[in-house]
Amino acid sequence: MSTVGELLAAARLPRAEARLLLAGALGVPVESLIARPERAVEGAAAARFSTLVRRRAQGEPVAYLLGEKEFYGRRFAVSPAVLVPRQETELLVQLALDRLQGRAAPRVLDLGTGSGCIAVTLALECPSAAVVAVDRSADALVIARSNARQFGARVEFVPGDWYE
Repeated sequence: MSTVGELLAAARLPRAEARLLLAGALGVPVESLIARPERAVEGAAAARFSTLVRRRAQGEPVAYLLGEKEFYGRRFAVSPAVLVPRQETELLVQLALDRLQGRAAPRVLDLGTGSGCIAVTLALECPSAAVVAVDRSADALVIARSNARQFGARVEFVPGDWYE
């Protein structure tokens, strides 16, 4: 049986990525790995971690491996059906919120919503807004709707192509 520290050292990934993957394999917060590097990791969890490390080494994004990505302080579900929310996009949300401030009943349209992180965040941060999110991918809309439900956001989701 290996320890947290041994598995992280052997991973040959950036330390932060390895910690995220091991925390995911164990179902624990990353902080617990930092606090207890001597903790023993059972065989099944070590095998899950090994699989995640191999897939990451082949280029699969950490967010897809874990099935989630933090955005604006919330953990959004993601899959290969959507783009991974980027930290820079949080600036877009902040700029939109600044523009919405002071408007009685603003309307927001999110084209190519993907995971719905922008639409959901705007709906939650500006509850008076009527938010409509559009995507042509049915798989993406399933994820976006699920994220909206998870956070209790009022967003209207519409299948559609920008050019139709």
